[in-house]
Amino acid sequence: MVRAWYMDDEVAFPRKEHHRIPPKFVTLEELYKTSGVEYFHVSPDCYETDSTLKELIEERGNNIQQIVDNPNEEELKQHFTEHFHTDDEFRLVLEGCGYFDIRDKYDEWIRVEVLPGDLLVIPGGCYHRFIVDNQNAYKGLRILKDEVYQAHKRPSEDLECRKLYIRKLYNGAFDEPREEINLI
Repeated sequence: MVRAWYMDDEVAFPRKEHHRIPPKFVTLEELYKTSGVEYFHVSPDCYETDSTLKELIEERGNNIQQIVDNPNEEELKQHFTEHFHTDDEFRLVLEGCGYFDIRDKYDEWIRVEVLPGDLLVIPGGCYHRFIVDNQNAYKGLRILKDEVYQAHKRPSEDLECRKLYIRKLYNGAFDEPREEINLI
């Protein structure tokens, strides 16, 4: 079961959970409403034939698949730098555990713990970052719209995709969960 919570302000030791005191957990519905990030569960053993994943790929046009397998320290440093992508990014965990930190509409970090079978859809223009947990074992599937994997580091507020995301966020586009959202 996926867990999400507002993070404390500590920046050292990014692989720790970083709960606030007292902890402030976030439901998947709240995550969606404050960031537009969607959650689905997909079997990591048969994701190639999963109907939900196939429908999402077809609906959104994300069909470039890349395996991320035990990223090295340089790759982890790159993934943990706050950034966004122009288009929606799908991230499915196949093995291991990690944390996606998502900036909400109030510019606070929500940490989402992801385990095998967890699929996040991060909207284009949404600032985020990723780190593996202390076990340092991770294998995931990244599904993109284009072959070019370009991360726009903060600040990149002038890009059109960021402006569109902000308009959606503040104009209620994420107020109601999408019909197919899987709120486990």
